[in-house]
Amino acid sequence: MEENSLKILPKIKFYSNLSHMSQDNLIQLKNKDTGEVYWSRRNKKITDTKLELKKFSKKLKKYITFKQTKK
Repeated sequence: MEENSLKILPKIKFYSNLSHMSQDNLIQLKNKDTGEVYWSRRNKKITDTKLELKKFSKKLKKYITFKQTKK
């Protein structure tokens, strides 16, 4: 009877937002002061320079510059 008491759970697939993005275009935007990270996409054919975007910092609670870093 104890062997039947184990329940088999259905398989659940967990997808993060990063798994659906193309890894070639995926870039990491990081702020040096806070260490916060944003992930974004970049078209390599159009932009040659490193990307800098103003994003909202949850730690500082204001908009600051995030710069592209290595993955």
